[in-house]
Amino acid sequence: MSLHPGDIDLTDPDVFLAHGGPPHEYLTVLRREAPVFWHEPPATVKTVSPIRRGFWVISRHEDLVHVSRSPKTFSSQVGTSFLWDSDEDALGAVQDIMINMDPPRHVKYRRLVQPGFTPKMVRAIEPTIRSHARNIVDRVATRGECEFVADLACELPLTLICELVGIPHEDRKKIFEWSNNMIGADDPDLAPAADAATSAAAEMWLYCNALAEEKRRNPDDTLISKYVHGSVDGERITEQELNHFFVLLSVAGNETTRNMTSHFMRLLFEHPEQYELLRSDVAALLPGAIEEALRYSPPVMQFRRTALHETGIRGTRIAQGDKIYLSYPSANRDEEVFDDGQRFDITRQKNDHIAFGIGEHFCLGASLARMQLNAILSEVLTRLPDMTPTEAPRIQRSNFIHGVTKMPVRFTPER
Repeated sequence: MSLHPGDIDLTDPDVFLAHGGPPHEYLTVLRREAPVFWHEPPATVKTVSPIRRGFWVISRHEDLVHVSRSPKTFSSQVGTSFLWDSDEDALGAVQDIMINMDPPRHVKYRRLVQPGFTPKMVRAIEPTIRSHARNIVDRVATRGECEFVADLACELPLTLICELVGIPHEDRKKIFEWSNNMIGADDPDLAPAADAATSAAAEMWLYCNALAEEKRRNPDDTLISKYVHGSVDGERITEQELNHFFVLLSVAGNETTRNMTSHFMRLLFEHPEQYELLRSDVAALLPGAIEEALRYSPPVMQFRRTALHETGIRGTRIAQGDKIYLSYPSANRDEEVFDDGQRFDITRQKNDHIAFGIGEHFCLGASLARMQLNAILSEVLTRLPDMTPTEAPRIQRSNFIHGVTKMPVRFTPER
């Protein structure tokens, strides 16, 4: 049966679960037949955070770049960057998250912490990153098997974000559990209780308040300390802004890189000829392979913008207040930009993917994420070169995050 625009509900997490991630066949139809497509609101709410209004689905690379680079027309703050519809009494609080700010406010808050994420700073901590990666692989190398997500993929980003933010190492598993509960609110395996996301957010806020108080007494070079002692336009950061910053960095700083590490190996398992090619020269081919994995399976599937005034995209009228759905997996396989975009090719030369976003909301930690991926995957590919899955990976139930929640593997034990 052929697909047509409107055949699939992009708000339904079960659609993504059934497809093992983004429904690429359907997204191809949208790019070809309806690149600016009106998606009706769901007939029934299927997510913890309800989506009550319809939205425009943007599936072409060129249009997604245009929307992302036009904050005076398409806002991250009005309605937030999230597809769900926040209640009015909660909207103001959510808008204090940096990802939901527009210029010039967004620029001022981002400037407080951006120096810690520059390529120069990431290069300075590369020895630390690679040392952590070696230690992580050391812990499983002689076992001959492990659970890839929990034992390998999660540890490096979790350890590093805790060090950068200022979270004690022994508390990293708390951050792991809280972020799973929040980002996995629609997956019963990650958030078994209906109120798990709300409870996790509350616990993170309490934890942040205690940590902030400690940094007030003993300032240091950590990001949380910079925010505690920082100011914007001469005004101190409020407690709410501080808490939102803490949650954003703690969650985004470990979830996306963890999922990308898992997707990278999943893609190699699914494309054995690419796996064999990569192992033939890991040092030379790994950087390009990482970019191709980012293009092919971006961990964030969509963000939202809201039209500030009447405008148009490809001749389609967009009314003031309309919601815009930006599909990153679709843009990353756009036939107008990528030659044979449905093919996973680690030697791809022209790769203008937008897995990290584009415009002023380009991922703050992109350089750090690339360094982490290179470090942990270099260790895995050179020390455990015959790694294979022992069962199919489990994909997260979500319409927002393309995650891998479980992927058991085996390999020849290292002596």
